[in-house]
Amino acid sequence: MATHAPGPAREPASSHPEFQGFVDLSVRLTGFDAYDLHATGMVRLYHDTVLDQLGREAVGRFLAAVEAAGGDPDRLADEEARDIARAITHLWYLGVWPQLSRAVHTALGRERANAAFTASPEAYTEGLVWRTFHGHPAGAKPPGFGTWAAPPPGAGAPALSSPLSGTADGGSS
Repeated sequence: MATHAPGPAREPASSHPEFQGFVDLSVRLTGFDAYDLHATGMVRLYHDTVLDQLGREAVGRFLAAVEAAGGDPDRLADEEARDIARAITHLWYLGVWPQLSRAVHTALGRERANAAFTASPEAYTEGLVWRTFHGHPAGAKPPGFGTWAAPPPGAGAPALSSPLSGTADGGSS
């Protein structure tokens, strides 16, 4: 039986300044805090995906645009910066790198296909979209036995209806 020697120890994503800057930016774009973003386990993958799709030069321009906007992505004036912000947000919520607008893809001058793709199999299950409504991705991360018996967090108890009257209180209308 062959055994594999352990690989080099990986530096946690949170300890590298480049990853921390990416998380700080992602907090502004997604509305989720750093803890939630780290909890997905996707920081390194998404950081690397962004660099791979855009290139360091474009990412640098984007970061400068965000800084010029006072750190507020809603104040981005440049079409390229807005589309990059949209793409990064899309990646966090759905685990999919989206197709960039034609104008932005052309401006970037990248030799990559401008096509949407899922960043990894785990990206689907770790998408922030599920956390926005306390949902669970179909076929993965089941909610647990009997959880269907209680309303989701934040939802009120459903009104009971009488099978004979069709009204919630059982009376006549």
